[in-house]
Amino acid sequence: MSALPFRQEKPEANRIRILKLFNVPFALDPYHDRLISQGYEVANVSSYQEALDYAHEYQPALFIVYDDADNGVDALEWLRLQHTDRHGWMATAPLIILADAVRVDALKPEELPDRVIVLQRRADTLNHLTRIVNQLLRGGLQS
Repeated sequence: MSALPFRQEKPEANRIRILKLFNVPFALDPYHDRLISQGYEVANVSSYQEALDYAHEYQPALFIVYDDADNGVDALEWLRLQHTDRHGWMATAPLIILADAVRVDALKPEELPDRVIVLQRRADTLNHLTRIVNQLLRGGLQS
């Protein structure tokens, strides 16, 4: 598990890039570890500005937002930023939101097929997230 903050490095050109907006960089992060094990290039950032800067430079294929408004990352705010960005591709890039049970109802109306997916964080979310990412980015249901 990732117990230390991820140091940002230039992504490898031959790997599919995922940007994860996760505002608790010292927490164990099984999502990051699982996606890396699946062969993805995963960049972790902890603020909206870092996410925008990375996205503009590297154009990730997928965004994952760990919704935690109490700690500075509100998925609704990120969705607004993504849809109003000066780069048009940002508005159509897939987004997976990982949310606590109390936030899921507020976020579910934002879902769009194959574009915005809201997942409740719980014990089985890791495997579900892996299947969805592989389906979105590789067209298959690998686990």
